[in-house]
Formats: sequence, C-alpha cells, structure tokens
Amino acid sequence: MVSMISFTIINAAPGDPALALFGNDAQKLTNVERERINQTFGVDQPAAIRYLKWAGQMLKGDMGTSYREGRKVFDILVERLPNTLLLFSCSIVLITLFSILLGIIGGHRENSLWGKVLSITSIVFSSIPVFWLGILCIMFFSVYLHLLPSSGTESLQGGGWLDKLLHLILPVFVMTVVHVGIYGRFIQEQMKEESRKYYVQLARANGMKETYLVRGMLKNALLPYIQYLGMTIPSFFGGSIVIESLFSWAGLGQLSVKAAMTRDYPLLMGCTMMTGTVVIVCILLTDLLSFVLNPMLRRDFLK
Repeated sequence: MVSMISFTIINAAPGDPALALFGNDAQKLTNVERERINQTFGVDQPAAIRYLKWAGQMLKGDMGTSYREGRKVFDILVERLPNTLLLFSCSIVLITLFSILLGIIGGHRENSLWGKVLSITSIVFSSIPVFWLGILCIMFFSVYLHLLPSSGTESLQGGGWLDKLLHLILPVFVMTVVHVGIYGRFIQEQMKEESRKYYVQLARANGMKETYLVRGMLKNALLPYIQYLGMTIPSFFGGSIVIESLFSWAGLGQLSVKAAMTRDYPLLMGCTMMTGTVVIVCILLTDLLSFVLNPMLRRDFLK
C-alpha cells in the first residue's frame, strides 16, 4: 500500500528523466530527444504497467538504477543509510534521557515550579521551526564562534570519527531541542497521573523514601511513554529530511530531496521504501520493549 501511494504521488509530479540527466539544460532538448530518453527509461508507458514492473524488480531485490547517477539504487542507499541511522540513534538517545530527566523533575510533585517551567518551555521549543533554529545554530556556532562545522558529514581532508562527531553535533542538537520538550511534557503528565494513585499516596503516608517512590512511579510511567515514542518515530524521519538538507548531512533525507528535485523516480522510490522499512523496524523494537517491560502483556501472551 505504501509503495502504491508513493509511486502514484511521485509519478503524478511534473517532469521526466531528462530533467534528472540534464538539469536546467533539459529545456534545450527537442521533443524527439525527450521521447527517446523517456523510451529508454520506460517512462512513456502507463503508470500501472511501470508500477507492476517496478514491483516485480523489488520482489527480486532489484530497486532499479538511478537516472542521474547511473548506479544501482540499492548501492546508493547502503552508502547513505548509516548516516541517517547515526543521526537518528544519537538524537533519540539524548531525547529519551533528557525528556525522562525533565519529566521526573517536573512531574513527581504536583504544581511544582519545575513542572510549570517545563510546561512552558515544551510549548516554546516544540513551536520553533526546525530550519529557523538550525540557521541560528549555524550563524552562532559556525559563523561567529567558529567552533563547529556548518555542514557536511566530514571535512574534505577527512579526519576520522572525531571529525564526523564534530559535524554531527549541530544536527543532533537541533533535533534534540525541537523534540525533547514535548516528550518531557508527556512523561511529566504520566508522572503526575501516577502520583495521584492510591499506592503512591499510601507509600508516602508510610514514610517510604522519595527515591524508591519515584523509581516505582517511573517504571509505570515508562510503559505509555515507550508506546508514544513508537507512534511518533515517523515524525523523526520527517524532521530529519529538513535537518539533513539544512546541514548537508549525507543521509536518506537529503538524498530524498535531491531525488525529488531531479525527478529521479527510482532513487526516490528507493528512499521511500528504505525509510519505511526502518520506521517499521523501529516500531517493532518499541513494541518488543513494551512487551519486555510490561508483565501484563507477558502474562496475557503466555495464557
């Protein structure tokens, strides 16, 4: 279903392989030359036939060949996928850690000062446009302070993992700042809900240490948090398209934008399918984590 919808939308856009091959010079081509190029890539055929051919190739493990680069789509995706996974992994780890920390501080006590501050800042940071914050970070940290590189995945002369880490800091920072507030707000509300329950009030009345009490509340609050995290994973990849394009991070997001701009249909379909596969795998992992942490699910499964 995803492939059919994506294929329909992509092929409904104006343009042809000539634009991918010749760029702005495609306007200089004659109609005969354009038709010959379209016949070479099979674009002159109806969309339904092209989809069936593409699906048949996919079932055989062949994603086709990029119009512009003339290379196998799968080889191009394999080169870009590690960068996207690195950006996503670093961002999701930091978002999870900081959101849980902020949620605990702001949520385990009703009407606390930290709770009100978190509520306000979560709204502010989640409302900030990603591209605007990214531009500000580039201007401040790269242009004015000259502390961090403004774009790319590594320097032209190379530099190993340390150099790549420096290039990774700004994209991960922007991704974390934009998302951490809303996730922190979610865990805060879950902690507030747990603090109102009878077992918490009874434990406080019996003099249980606050450390043990927060630990128990957090364990129960993490279950809906993990499910919420799994449901919102697609938004991370949607945001990564903007971030990768802004910081010229050589991942699937930037590749998708370039493929769309040049009407490179096989490459764009490959990016869509690869991203969809990664999203599905991540959602499955969050479901498995929920199963491991939730004894009720395990009990129902074993019945």
